Amino acid sequence: MSELPTKDIMKKEGVIKERIGYGVKLPALTFGEAIEIVKTVATTGGIKGHKDALSHVTGNTPTSSTLHYKVAALKNFGLLTIQDDSYELTALGERIAQPQSSEDVDQAIFESFLKLDILKDTWENYRGKLLPQREYLANFIEKYLGIPQSLKLGWADYFISSAKYACLLKEREAGSGSYQVLNQPLPRGLRVVVSDDVNGDDIVLIEPTQESKSTLSDSLGIESQHWGILNKRKISNNRKAIFAIPDELTQQDIDSLKLVLKGIEAMLDGLKKQEEN
Repeated sequence: MSELPTKDIMKKEGVIKERIGYGVKLPALTFGEAIEIVKTVATTGGIKGHKDALSHVTGNTPTSSTLHYKVAALKNFGLLTIQDDSYELTALGERIAQPQSSEDVDQAIFESFLKLDILKDTWENYRGKLLPQREYLANFIEKYLGIPQSLKLGWADYFISSAKYACLLKEREAGSGSYQVLNQPLPRGLRVVVSDDVNGDDIVLIEPTQESKSTLSDSLGIESQHWGILNKRKISNNRKAIFAIPDELTQQDIDSLKLVLKGIEAMLDGLKKQEEN
């Protein structure tokens, strides 16, 4: 767990100076870099091994301060431990490096994201809401998380990039830069935009590009919209079932669609009974 933010203001020779405490400085690695380093280290050096493997993967000499700060970032994300000249991946790091399922690695990455208090506190404040513009996000980070003014924009950018990697942000409209902060990470496999294989067995589309929306809609014979989820499922006798839900739903839309889905479920059960008879 990362240390709580600290900020000491000192007065020296009539000038106010700001001392940035450990745990407030931006990590030496992006969240995505930290995750990828752990994956690579596990492959090249094993779940535990000599610290030289970390040096090789990061490209820093074993005695360099840069490696020291990168290792500190990996530790703060709960990914590994260091003792003397050896490292060992934590249970969390091992789940990421050698996952048993896609769901498990998604959850492990999410748990690692939450290990850094500034990321966790920011996510908890905005979860289920629209993420404010960068400058307003930075103001929240400064005022409520104790981050110095000189670093608040850097931390705002760091949160956005980390939350994207953790699949906790959903762009409301492709290219808009407006994000919804999710309560749970989206499955990583569902975030891929499929536009070049419209005749495949399954198509799952989230946050599509304009080109992919047009291509898929034309192929499937449905009107082009700002899709939140578009799924084409192959069933028996070479038939396909298509499910399409537009983006930006009101609560009334959601309630209405839930009723429709319940009706479809009952209808499917009825079809199954009819087949059995």
